Amino acid sequence: MKIAYLINVGLSVSPYNGIRIQAETWADELERQGHEVVRINPWKTIVWEEFDVVHCIGADRATDVLLMSLSKRCKNIMFSPVIDSIEPIGMYRFATLWGSKRFRLYSVNYAIRLSKPYIGKWFVRSQYEFEYVNKAYNVPAESISIIPLSFRTPICEKYPEKEPFCLHVSMLTDGRKNVLRLLEAAVKYQFKLVLAGSVRSNEEFAPLKCIIEANDNITYLGSVSDERLIALYKRAKVFALPSINEGVGMVAVEAASYGCDIVVTEIGGPKEYYSDMAYVVNPYNVDEIGKAVMNAMSESRFQPRLQKYIQDNYNLETCVGKMVNEYMRNR
Repeated sequence: MKIAYLINVGLSVSPYNGIRIQAETWADELERQGHEVVRINPWKTIVWEEFDVVHCIGADRATDVLLMSLSKRCKNIMFSPVIDSIEPIGMYRFATLWGSKRFRLYSVNYAIRLSKPYIGKWFVRSQYEFEYVNKAYNVPAESISIIPLSFRTPICEKYPEKEPFCLHVSMLTDGRKNVLRLLEAAVKYQFKLVLAGSVRSNEEFAPLKCIIEANDNITYLGSVSDERLIALYKRAKVFALPSINEGVGMVAVEAASYGCDIVVTEIGGPKEYYSDMAYVVNPYNVDEIGKAVMNAMSESRFQPRLQKYIQDNYNLETCVGKMVNEYMRNR
């Protein structure tokens, strides 16, 4: 098949954006499986009729106009809306209805609703996201497919030797990642915490930095290479993802594939990936986070069963294979 990958411009700003990384990983695997993938560059002339599939990833306030135009030249449009909302579905549904083309009142949610007639298949990453597409946009269940995100790292052939520390990797100054409460839990329960990742600005990082520098059990490594990240996955006993808003948390899935026990937020779709083999916490409760990390550090309830489950169900070949089946079914 010849497949066009069209990514929303907002996802292209940072090379570390998880959705962008996953799209690139999918494209590479599709090519490995023998398909032709064109990563769309808007500065080039595109002959859309040549494509078997156009897969649009992400949305903005002009998505409906884009997909309407594409539908005239390509009849097989797939769409990944990337919904990470924590709003009640009823409120979210109201937001999809609020808008007016006549008065040029647009929101991303409204634009997605207007795009419905042009979309052949909707791809979501979890049952949680499925519910939003199905109930907020009134998309029939048969038009939605759950295509889970895969880990992008090499398969870990055996369960590695573990060290007693908790790892967290993210854009640390993103409030959704809830790093401040994770730091407070580390201070209160005195577990060893290793942080890696980027920060947006020194000003935003300052409150976190004060806590890190005042506590010997907390280490900040900065941004790390993929090679060093894999080494950290192998060594860490626990990986914590206590986010207050998260789509999947690809780094946690990768960590689980290297044998880390997972402490994960109860909010949203991330917990679905671990089949009841993770420590699920209220991310607003510092004590729940701290106690879960301490329990995960001292117990061996879930690993290495979780590692095998992740490797069997969320490896790249399997996840992309599901997507290819949907591409072909809708041709």
